[in-house]
Amino acid sequence: MAVVTRTRALVMVFLWLVVLVAPAQAAGPGTSEILRAGNAAATAGDWSLVAELVDPLLLQTLAPADRAETHRLAGIAAFFRGHSADAEAHFLAYLRLDLDGRLDPALYPPDVVAFFNDIASRHGGELRARRAQPKRSWALTLLPPLGQLQNGDRTKAYVLGGALGGLLIVNVTTYAYLRSWCNHTEGSGGGGLNCSVTSDHRREAARLKPYNAASGIAVILLYVYGVADAVQVYRRHSRAILPFATVSAESSVFGVAGGF
Repeated sequence: MAVVTRTRALVMVFLWLVVLVAPAQAAGPGTSEILRAGNAAATAGDWSLVAELVDPLLLQTLAPADRAETHRLAGIAAFFRGHSADAEAHFLAYLRLDLDGRLDPALYPPDVVAFFNDIASRHGGELRARRAQPKRSWALTLLPPLGQLQNGDRTKAYVLGGALGGLLIVNVTTYAYLRSWCNHTEGSGGGGLNCSVTSDHRREAARLKPYNAASGIAVILLYVYGVADAVQVYRRHSRAILPFATVSAESSVFGVAGGF
């Protein structure tokens, strides 16, 4: 008890020093100083002082980060004062402002950490639905492997991109040699490369033609596969529906969130 009383006195002295050294136009300690004092009181286990410091802040307009910290401290104070419903409301408000919020088990007792984690678990669906979804472009599905990267399939994107790149190099290189060795002809049946028997590179051209044709067909097939795969995954992600349920002693909320 003496330790708590001493800590309360130190916190109050800290706040008065802030007032004294603040500019003349300041009416009192700022939000950051109050929150710092609240954290000091929480470390000492003086939950009444924590509530006394942070409760007035809840009536003010605060920056999101400050409001999140205020709800976090208010939730801890309410829990240790036996107000479980208020603690849950504060912790949920804190998590809605800081989706990655947590209580450090090295700083707080296991019972309040377990209580907080239970709230985060029960409201996990709602909190996941609140996360901003990355912007997605349908046009990228037509450009493998960019479509796979957009969908988060990095390994598939690297394999597909490497295969397409290698095959394109083979196709372009072999075509360049054939174009320099053979004559380009056009007619009613279409265009093509004609390597006459009198050509100095007839044999080499005959060997390269299958590689050129095979690599060209493989590029087309891989491209079609890449587009089809990207479109399928893109549609699945775009139409994903995330159900969530929020259950408490006072009320229950069920809903869905997603993109269409």
